[in-house]
Amino acid sequence: MILYHGTNVDFEIINLEKSHKYKDFGQGFYLTDIRSQAEQLAAKKAKLFGGYPIIQEYEFNEESFKALSGKQTPIIH
Repeated sequence: MILYHGTNVDFEIINLEKSHKYKDFGQGFYLTDIRSQAEQLAAKKAKLFGGYPIIQEYEFNEESFKALSGKQTPIIH
């Protein structure tokens, strides 16, 4: 499965210390399987904070999720 992260700052290493503590589900690294959603967030961040919209892609093995601690929310299209 391909997951997307919309941002205005390019990076190679995920640093959870740079994420905001008061997001919907708390501090974390947010991904979506909806590319257009990541594009909209990247554009919004670039407009608010400068830089330019960046979409990062991550290949995710769903079997690996079973071993992680996290929250999974249903996707409503």
